[in-house]
Amino acid sequence: TGVQTCALPILALIVSIKRQIFRNYFRLRGKIHVRHWRGHGVHSPFMYGIVRNVFMKNRITGSDRSLYQALIKRGVGQKTGILLQNLYTHCQMDQYVLIGNSTYEIPNGRVFCVLLPQTPLDIIATVAPQTLNRPCCLVMLSPYRTTQKWKLARQLCNEYPCVSVDRRVIMLYFVDPKLQPQHYRI
Repeated sequence: TGVQTCALPILALIVSIKRQIFRNYFRLRGKIHVRHWRGHGVHSPFMYGIVRNVFMKNRITGSDRSLYQALIKRGVGQKTGILLQNLYTHCQMDQYVLIGNSTYEIPNGRVFCVLLPQTPLDIIATVAPQTLNRPCCLVMLSPYRTTQKWKLARQLCNEYPCVSVDRRVIMLYFVDPKLQPQHYRI
């Protein structure tokens, strides 16, 4: 019995160390990842335009600020808000939808759907098929917050024919019949 009581704290310590190593690995990997820096190595004209006109901008480029203001009110960071506002403007979407703790009927047309960080997995699982089966842009904020959310984000990349972009803090899914399905890590 002495061995069993000693083994439990050691096992908990090992699990804690494993989690810390996993987190630090992904933090470091996100900091030194320069694969598609300034558009180098991106051969798709669509993605090159997004890298140059959205990811490389640190100010809102258009006159529309409605999405940015709605995201700030919901507690999304300023950098992410600017990026998403520029992406919304660049992709010329019809309207945007912010989804948090409740389901929302996705309207017709080219919709820019943003899944906020606190969105539960069951809501993501119901909203994703509605949006990824037609031309749209789906944005998942904080896809690496939990292991289950990360697995769901990867499953959406594999399951639906879309261009997906992993930016560590956001996961983007572009659905357009003209685009070749690919996955980018930028």
